[in-house]
Amino acid sequence: MMKTTTYCEDAYFNIVPVLKTVIIMKMVEKGISLRDATKHVNLSVTAYERHRKNDVDKIEKIYRDEEIKDMINSLAIRLMNNERIDPISFCILCSKSRRLFNLPLCI
Repeated sequence: MMKTTTYCEDAYFNIVPVLKTVIIMKMVEKGISLRDATKHVNLSVTAYERHRKNDVDKIEKIYRDEEIKDMINSLAIRLMNNERIDPISFCILCSKSRRLFNLPLCI
């Protein structure tokens, strides 16, 4: 039996946790507590620490890409200010990040 997955399912396991980790890192860098930052992106402190340790290469790839880094910075600031985040903004960030990991683009 052939197993099919959507691009979003692939991203949910391969990209989204790393993006959330980098967003948390950015918020902590800007002075928010780790616990508050993890609450903003719905990731546990334990999961954050695991991804921070195990996904160093992916995190570095994201930090080297200026466009994605700017998008993450903007998103982190909006989260810290409790602004409403349109879900499509995260979809666009995820889609643009896919190219860094040689995954097909979805948007």
